[in-house]
Amino acid sequence: MKIKKPNRRKLKILVTHELFMPDFAGGGEKIVYEYTKRLAGRGHDVTVLTTGNPKVKEYEGIKTVRIPIPRYSFNLAVPWILKYARNADIIQTNNYNAALPSFIAGKILRKPVVCIVHGVYGKRWNEMRGKILGSLSAFVEKSQLARGYDRIVFYSDFAREQGAEIGIKNNTEVFYLGIDPREFKPKKKEKYVLFVGRLEKQKGIENLINVAKEMPDIKFKIVGKGSPEEEKRLRKIAPKNVQFLGFKTGKPLRELFSRALVFCLPSVAETFGLVLLEAMASGCAIVSTVPLDYRGVKVQYGDNESLKHAIRNLIDNPKLAERLGKENMKIAKKYDWEVFVDSLEKLYYELLQKKKRA
Repeated sequence: MKIKKPNRRKLKILVTHELFMPDFAGGGEKIVYEYTKRLAGRGHDVTVLTTGNPKVKEYEGIKTVRIPIPRYSFNLAVPWILKYARNADIIQTNNYNAALPSFIAGKILRKPVVCIVHGVYGKRWNEMRGKILGSLSAFVEKSQLARGYDRIVFYSDFAREQGAEIGIKNNTEVFYLGIDPREFKPKKKEKYVLFVGRLEKQKGIENLINVAKEMPDIKFKIVGKGSPEEEKRLRKIAPKNVQFLGFKTGKPLRELFSRALVFCLPSVAETFGLVLLEAMASGCAIVSTVPLDYRGVKVQYGDNESLKHAIRNLIDNPKLAERLGKENMKIAKKYDWEVFVDSLEKLYYELLQKKKRA
């Protein structure tokens, strides 16, 4: 018997993020799109405050306000957030650059602020940017996130542990991300290794390229974009068996997932890695540094020897890789966007009720 959900009033929700569709940088933007689309679909009045072309006032039914500042200057967005949050019930923000101005606006307006954390690096910043820039980045990260948000949402227990390392210990939740398994269907697998992500140091792309140099008989397909300078540098050092395919989304990306025997994500740190779920749902065996629930091989960041052996073992044993891929498909079915949005909705009503009693 299906239990009817309580008939609650629809909410006015202001979502803040430094980028939003059709502008796209990575998994964070896709996640924000997925949950805002579903919140709006449930009848809530959702507005996304972001950057980009001000003429784009709506994306697939989601209202957008695009303010005239660069994405990396979103810390200056307090006046706009104050304006558009005044009549909102909830401010839903996302790290990095949208979090702190949303927190400030929420305190001024006495509105509940929920922050979804897409990544925490802490001491790992030093590995990516060196000691001086890394220390500065770690300081900025902590100043943005280790605040008194009404609630902070992580994607996994591992991510929450990363948050605790920089002082985020109170008012935290874990809501697992979702996927629509119907969109990702495996086809006849081909012997290539797929990478999907931004072309930047923290994703471990250079480590993967260096490993590819030692395995000239294996094809590596790289999907994603980075700064023009970084892309040019990576293409220059890459061997002939590495193919750069640029940015892909939708059906072309799903096709690459569906045929890849192995998916590799050798990043410094991921709170979850939405692309991991997509690869799992597509029947790929996984090689990654991310310590989450998947079938494949977990390696340490920077351990290129282990990375090489893991890839070689799976490519040379396709039956093993395909068996692991089938197990990953079963695991991926547990992750549902509707459950994620159910959890968000429940949290919003809880915070509003708490505010009403205060």
